[in-house]
Amino acid sequence: MAGMTEERFIARRVKKLVYLGCATLVSGILSSVLHRMPLGDMLALVFADMLFAVLFIFYLESGRIHKGILPDTAEDYQRICVYYTAGLILTLGASFFPEYTAPAFLTAFLLAAGLNREQALIIAIFFNVQNAFIQTLSARAVACYLMLMLSGIVLTMMYDQKPLRIYAKMTAAAFCMAVPVLFYYIAQGVPTILLLAFSAINAVLSVAGMHFLYDILHYRQEHFGEISLATIVDPNFHLVREIKKYSLNDYNHAMRVSRIAAHCAAKIKADAKLAAVSGFYYHLGKFGGEPFVESGVKIALDNCFPSEVILILSEFNGLKNPISSIESAIVHITDTLVTKFEVLDHTTLSSSWNRDMVIYQTLNDESSSGIYDSSGLTMNQFLKIREYLSKEEELL
Repeated sequence: MAGMTEERFIARRVKKLVYLGCATLVSGILSSVLHRMPLGDMLALVFADMLFAVLFIFYLESGRIHKGILPDTAEDYQRICVYYTAGLILTLGASFFPEYTAPAFLTAFLLAAGLNREQALIIAIFFNVQNAFIQTLSARAVACYLMLMLSGIVLTMMYDQKPLRIYAKMTAAAFCMAVPVLFYYIAQGVPTILLLAFSAINAVLSVAGMHFLYDILHYRQEHFGEISLATIVDPNFHLVREIKKYSLNDYNHAMRVSRIAAHCAAKIKADAKLAAVSGFYYHLGKFGGEPFVESGVKIALDNCFPSEVILILSEFNGLKNPISSIESAIVHITDTLVTKFEVLDHTTLSSSWNRDMVIYQTLNDESSSGIYDSSGLTMNQFLKIREYLSKEEELL
């Protein structure tokens, strides 16, 4: 099964990477056609796009391979594809703006709101290069746009802090007005009325975009994986089907852990969806071979699982990393009990007193070992979970 799933994981990832490369080339070809570029210039643009596509794909894959067990949600390929495509469309539209007037600040700011800043910077620089090819921009216009893009990305750090947002907006408005005027003055002399009008419009649009779009995009960045939480436990998801095909016992175990973990999380108002998904895939490393923890994390990373799930898988039984969240503790508690009940005979479990003793002794032993000390799970929450599990019929 490990070989089969690995091929499918790679196929899913490669599709996203191929899309990024194709989107880059298509945008270059479309831009050159719309701007009626000479054939030689068109070929040069396409070649430059090919170079960037190769470099960007290498950057993404190198980061994924060398991150080890520490996930980063900004590397979710689907989200990168969405924001990259939106950026290409904005860049194509901006290529029709007069020199010095394109909304470079807003494009970079929104990219940094939806992706991490390193990715946003790389993409923004490429957009600047592509726009320079398309419009045959002067060196000072390229420098102007680069300055605006850098300021847009940097200001997301200020905008992250709500008390500083008013200052970030004021700074953005000042940059959008001053930078184009400054670079135009250096290149051409006195700025035109058209440039001043466009700069004012850019300032207004940038501040409006910061105000109305940042929180939406940043929320989607932090919670983008929630879409995948539903997807990766869907009965039709290829990995769910492969686990069921590989071992019905393992599949049934995963389903029991998933359902019970979700109920436990709901009892203490933790993230029930995260507990359910992580509970289902808690033994994922078993299907990848030894070492089990690293194998589970690798499969999850290759399949673009949400970072919260990957983190819990990396904390499997506290073997490699300490259990660091309440949901991770809940999954461990549930899996430990379900495993214990699966090896006990029905005669032993037929007595409610015996069942309670197994639950209390097992959980007390785990708790006293200190395995949940870094999880944030309080004693009151632990007792609520233990009390609920003592009445959970699905354990039988």
